[in-house]
Amino acid sequence: MANTANQDKYVLTKPQWEQCLEPNDGSDTYLSIVIVTRMDDYAGNQHHRFQNFIDSAYLLAEHSQQKIELLVVEWNPPDDKRKVIDVFRFRQSPYLNYRVISVPKKIHQALPNRGNAPLHEFEGKNVGLRFARGEFIVATNQDDIWSHNFINAVKSRVFEKGRIYLQHQDPHNIHDPLPPSIVRLPSFADDDVLYNACALGDQDWGNYKLPKPMNVTVENILDIADQAGDFTMAHRDTWQIPRGYREEGGVAWMDIEFICTATWTFDIPVVYEKRGFTCHQDHENIWEFNPERVTDNKNIKMDEIMRKEKIYLNKEGQWALQQLDIWEYGLGCIEFKGGLCW
Repeated sequence: MANTANQDKYVLTKPQWEQCLEPNDGSDTYLSIVIVTRMDDYAGNQHHRFQNFIDSAYLLAEHSQQKIELLVVEWNPPDDKRKVIDVFRFRQSPYLNYRVISVPKKIHQALPNRGNAPLHEFEGKNVGLRFARGEFIVATNQDDIWSHNFINAVKSRVFEKGRIYLQHQDPHNIHDPLPPSIVRLPSFADDDVLYNACALGDQDWGNYKLPKPMNVTVENILDIADQAGDFTMAHRDTWQIPRGYREEGGVAWMDIEFICTATWTFDIPVVYEKRGFTCHQDHENIWEFNPERVTDNKNIKMDEIMRKEKIYLNKEGQWALQQLDIWEYGLGCIEFKGGLCW
């Protein structure tokens, strides 16, 4: 059975809503996983991939035995589709808590938008960063599953404040044969299949060792930050220094620009894990079919950012919906532990 409740019948008072959105101080939760989605069958077979993503978060919590939050930002939900919470199975674990923050069409229409895009990934991730409860926050992708490397790193609690963590992930446009970090899971994969689909190396459990920070240059930035939209992680306070992802209403680029700003403008060290923390579930690269939605970066020169000649930032208080009255605009929130009911 899936969840037996229905989100549309669940109405919060304002104090309950404020409590649901409360980010706390990060002391009770080690990691928040932030993703942005909408139920529009993105790239086909979305239900299959997203259920695997949710189940992979469950396995991460169970195997690492660290307190984890899965924070789903549901952006501009279609009127004729079910909501995330009404579609998927969320299993209960003593180590895992779920929240779904729903960004309604009214908010979507109040923000800049390139090419009439129905979903704003970076604006949505910023909403997640604003309300996340984890000491550390990883911004990721609904198509990813966690590797044994990441499970061990979380179990070992190796991450430090004041650093940006990135990973190697193979390009998403290689479909045959699939490279090691791109996977194609069978329908209804059980836990063993899902868990072992993304090993990416042998483990000394509880004793994971990270590489040292590396020197990021214009020569290597596109390699280091490639697929950063699938994994960028930092301490909750470190994310605030560059003010999250710059919000321009487009797709692509901002995940790379964020790394440029963090490490060159603010001198935040970057730790790059070549062994890989996630695997991406294979699907067609839909975003490339809509070039009008891609962020315009033709006048942005990375060497100018590196030399601190140009700075690209959100305005203070003008990102992550801080500029809007989110109660009046109808931002939704629901928190639950999982199981047959919320």
